Amino acid sequence: MPSRISVLFIILFFSGLVFAKQPKLVWCLDHVPQRQHYEPGKAPYGPMVELMQELAAKLNVDLIYTVPTPVNRCLQQLQNGEVDIVASLLYSPQRDKLFYLMPFDVAHSERWFIHKDYTLKKDKGLRVSLIKGFIYSPKLAKTYKDQGYVLHTAENIEQALTALYFRDTDVVVGPQHFTLGHIDRNIRYKGVLRLAPVDQQGEIEAHIAISRNGRYANRHDEFREALTAIRQEGKYRLYIE
Repeated sequence: MPSRISVLFIILFFSGLVFAKQPKLVWCLDHVPQRQHYEPGKAPYGPMVELMQELAAKLNVDLIYTVPTPVNRCLQQLQNGEVDIVASLLYSPQRDKLFYLMPFDVAHSERWFIHKDYTLKKDKGLRVSLIKGFIYSPKLAKTYKDQGYVLHTAENIEQALTALYFRDTDVVVGPQHFTLGHIDRNIRYKGVLRLAPVDQQGEIEAHIAISRNGRYANRHDEFREALTAIRQEGKYRLYIE
């Protein structure tokens, strides 16, 4: 009959094997204040990190973080199978073909940003800048044109905010957290560019994505059910003003 020490050793050994085989869920993320903070030498923290940690716990997987990575590169890595999951995405038909898109919160993707010295007047002739490559509501540009706004398209967010800083445009339309983070990281913009005190946008969903060809594809229903349960608890509303 084996001794108690031997039995304990066997239990610990096999428990260790089970733990070692815990599947990894690799999350590709960037530093986006108000959602997740990524500082040198520290583990990411913030409400989005807490949500993802709870999701991982419900799925019995270990959550692993990438180094800070821009969202476009994250999506490329997700498509290539280099990472498992990307969060805070808007829906597009192209993305839906590649990924399982699972809603978890509302998104404020069409917020208005203005110069601090500008008094917003939504009159005809208002100069409004959209950003190339960003996802907007399908009829947004037409709606703005019908309202008499003068539309410009910036090549990237830096070009858009530079134009706003120098008063070459009146409004930049972009995602709230992402744009605020970009402003916060640039000493020239910080304190000068600000969120306008209006919300032009209705409810749009923010999604978490896994690849349709990825190693978790066959568990997409589990992901969706877990996110639905988390959302119903109401703990992680990221856009409470």
